[in-house]
Amino acid sequence: MSDPRWPELVHPFASAIDSPLPVAPAHVHMMLGSKADWVPVEAGPGDERSDDYPPESLEEWHRAHGMLDGGA
Repeated sequence: MSDPRWPELVHPFASAIDSPLPVAPAHVHMMLGSKADWVPVEAGPGDERSDDYPPESLEEWHRAHGMLDGGA
């Protein structure tokens, strides 16, 4: 997956990651502006919602939530 705003980044599918990962502290529900009306959004407290792509890159989100290797 790619985003023209961050052409230097690679966005792997989650299914391609085969190492144990911690539970995410929050979720980002994106592309809601084009979802079907019958699809429920099960967002919890602290979850972000975006009609398009969120303003942060995946790296920025992980950095902001202390989830990069080494907690950077």
